[in-house]
Amino acid sequence: MPEGAAMLAGRYLLRERIGAGGMGEVWRASDEVLGRTVAVKLILSELLNEPGFIRRFLAEARAMASVRHPGVVAIHDFHGDAARAYLVMEFVDGESLSRVLGRVGRLNAAATMDLVRQAALALQAVHDRGIVHRDVKPANLLLRPDGTLALADFGIALGVESTALTGSGAILGTPSYLAPEQVMGQAASPRSDVYSLGVIAYECLAGRRPFVGDNPFAVAMQRVGQAPPPLGPEVPPAVASVVARALAPDPSRRWPSAAEFARAAERAGASLQSGAAASAPDVRAVAHRQDATTVPVRSKAAANPRRRLTVSLVGLTLTLLGAGVVGVVLSQKGPADPSTAVDVRTSGPTGASSPTGAGPPSAVPNGFVRCGDALCPKEPMCWRGLVQAGDAGRPPAAADCAEPHYWETFAAGYLPTDAVTDRDLSHLMERPDMVALCSDQAMANRSRDPKRTASWRRVAWPIPADPYTVLVHCLAGSVDGETPGAVFRSG
Repeated sequence: MPEGAAMLAGRYLLRERIGAGGMGEVWRASDEVLGRTVAVKLILSELLNEPGFIRRFLAEARAMASVRHPGVVAIHDFHGDAARAYLVMEFVDGESLSRVLGRVGRLNAAATMDLVRQAALALQAVHDRGIVHRDVKPANLLLRPDGTLALADFGIALGVESTALTGSGAILGTPSYLAPEQVMGQAASPRSDVYSLGVIAYECLAGRRPFVGDNPFAVAMQRVGQAPPPLGPEVPPAVASVVARALAPDPSRRWPSAAEFARAAERAGASLQSGAAASAPDVRAVAHRQDATTVPVRSKAAANPRRRLTVSLVGLTLTLLGAGVVGVVLSQKGPADPSTAVDVRTSGPTGASSPTGAGPPSAVPNGFVRCGDALCPKEPMCWRGLVQAGDAGRPPAAADCAEPHYWETFAAGYLPTDAVTDRDLSHLMERPDMVALCSDQAMANRSRDPKRTASWRRVAWPIPADPYTVLVHCLAGSVDGETPGAVFRSG
């Protein structure tokens, strides 16, 4: 429990930590005044020092609290000052759609259309308040045991009177559900949320996302000007048509509003004959009551990783992050804080005999051993979220591998001496030497469960080993976000 945080405002008694992420921790708490269970999101103290963060946080919280709808997780209270910031939210006793899909694979057409209808109506309530959610994904759709749905986590929502929590020029979203216009760096709109919900519908029906690739950049770029592959013949045409329109690359060709999407889903669901697509389960048959939270990525499912992922795009180049509030950041160039960031333009360590790899025997840093042409951690190394500022990457905070975390190091090498560049961090993964160091095969060789990690994301990220040595860590993280436990072999 955070020091001094057992009771907040003399009212909210923190009972149990139920999740942690790049923005902070989520606790199950008791509202001692009203006698009810709530979820409290404690914001990381490091974020409070960022210029303008408190102002943006309070603006976001007010916008979120203005939404009143049974399908939207309610914001009860919020607080933000130089010492502490937190949100008090409705505690939803249910589980996320991401957990459901992870357990059952896919849903039948009728259940999918009902889910889309509910989610779209919730989104319309959000849009009516001038807010674009911008991170609509299965992990943010909570399913109650009675089959009703709650839209959660407005951590990166954008209101008409506020800016995103990441600051000026930042646009957020999750790569697998990002609308094409967001990929291109354009402003998100309500139709961007419609697209994201269309991706969810496709995933529910097909048991997979419409676009797949070796890395988030490839996945994101596939949808620019390209419609997804058609759904299979087992999906009724009326249902497939509703989903296809939501996934139109051109926003003007999508459903004009979330409300229209909801009505179309309702009509398609009503047109289905009883028992259609019965090979896939109904939501109510698979939604369980869990130790859930309004931030479903922090649910405690042993069978599924904890879920949250952040990816950074600068221009059109994607660098895996897995931190911050949520999702994907399309950042404008900005000055990095030299006291908290590692500039890509620094050279490799003194004494390294080659641009990459393990270097000379005397140069092996503490905590590492040689493993072929690379360095490997002596003990598992796990990390929280990654943050990029301009051309520089901030060293991530170390995480206890037994606790949920975003990233784990599977190999490392010295920062190449010729990595002097004015370009962003994502270009590290375009270098042949970095591609070889952090390859799929290298990840598989170090994995305790290669089948599980085969779909994981990889990123090369510079992290200081000591005041004079910068290593490029080959980091891997689940596409679904946080995972507990070390997955890669050490030593």
